[in-house]
Amino acid sequence: MSEPTEQQISRYRNTWLIPFACLLTGGALTGISTNLAKYAGDIGLTPLSFLFWSITGAAFILSIVVLVRHESLPFSTRSFEYYFIAALVSVAGSNLLLFSAIPHVGAGFVALTISLPPLLTYLGALAYA
Repeated sequence: MSEPTEQQISRYRNTWLIPFACLLTGGALTGISTNLAKYAGDIGLTPLSFLFWSITGAAFILSIVVLVRHESLPFSTRSFEYYFIAALVSVAGSNLLLFSAIPHVGAGFVALTISLPPLLTYLGALAYA
């Protein structure tokens, strides 16, 4: 078995940077979204309208990324069925419930509720491994 080269060691040392940056960015954006939803409620924006505008903004940003990369999405009936169900279950439905709960239980409790499933999944993965 040969010794790893300096380039392989350097690459191995830097592999944690991207996941760590994604973790911090995702956590920060999640925390900001609950606080923005609380602020939106304070200024009179309903949870449904806040959700609509945030999803519309995200769709616009993703459309720009697709255009810049010169990629195309599959446009078939099956694709649209998947897009609709995935968006409803993973984004729209859950966020509408969370944004609607913020005026009643507070943004801190909702942020805690959002952060627990990934943490418990990570702990389960550690226990399994």
